[in-house]
Amino acid sequence: MVGHIIAVLRQSRIVKSLEVLELVEEESVQFLRARAEIADGSVLHVRELFTSTHSKYSYHWQDLTGETRLRWDNAPHHPEIPTHPDHKHESGQVSPSNRVSIEEVLAELEARLPRRK
Repeated sequence: MVGHIIAVLRQSRIVKSLEVLELVEEESVQFLRARAEIADGSVLHVRELFTSTHSKYSYHWQDLTGETRLRWDNAPHHPEIPTHPDHKHESGQVSPSNRVSIEEVLAELEARLPRRK
């Protein structure tokens, strides 16, 4: 699971560099905390935790100044959201979002990057 995420990040054409900050790959738990520099200099922070009973994730994309561009996570702090606990943060707003994969996150980031001429 987390190995797949690392492989996708390493193969992505929009990821300039990848730093794996924490990695646990055991039978009972898998955990990844990573930092990916994106082609425009922005940063994607990745956190994934998988156990036999649950998973927890956060994909946090921020610009050069550290401001949040987008964040997907499943922290249970927005029970009013219909997709609770899954949700998305953008422009100071919280909106419904289904569980996203690393491929979906990277596709969304790529679609929002400025086009090179």
